[in-house]
Amino acid sequence: MLPQIIIASLCILITLIGVLKKNRVYFNIGYFVYGLLVVFSELGFYAENSETIHLAVASLWGIQSVLTIPNKLPYDGGKLAKSAAVKIYSSLAVINLFGAYIVCTSEIPDFVSYFHIVLAVLPMVAIYMVLNNKVAISK
Repeated sequence: MLPQIIIASLCILITLIGVLKKNRVYFNIGYFVYGLLVVFSELGFYAENSETIHLAVASLWGIQSVLTIPNKLPYDGGKLAKSAAVKIYSSLAVINLFGAYIVCTSEIPDFVSYFHIVLAVLPMVAIYMVLNNKVAISK
């Protein structure tokens, strides 16, 4: 469990650096790796007890990882880019709010819910920055 906590903490730190530096690549790397961490953890739980909830949770964080596959595509600030950003970041927020709920109803230590709460709030900051043109436009 300790290695997972260290990796999760690093993912949150990388995501936070992405927000502070307004760097989408760092932001996405944090969510991508965190999503993979949850997927493999849940698949391990499923292998232990065959409860289908673990497959559902793994699938949800698999979606998070797919949404945040790191890329270096330039941000042009257009309507399409803003629309996609709002949808993706809203999805990340909902997934991690659900994660906080799941942690509170399971045997996972309660402090892990704080990880999910932070990962639910950071996309809202990103949405604010995108909608208020606080993100640098690259050409």
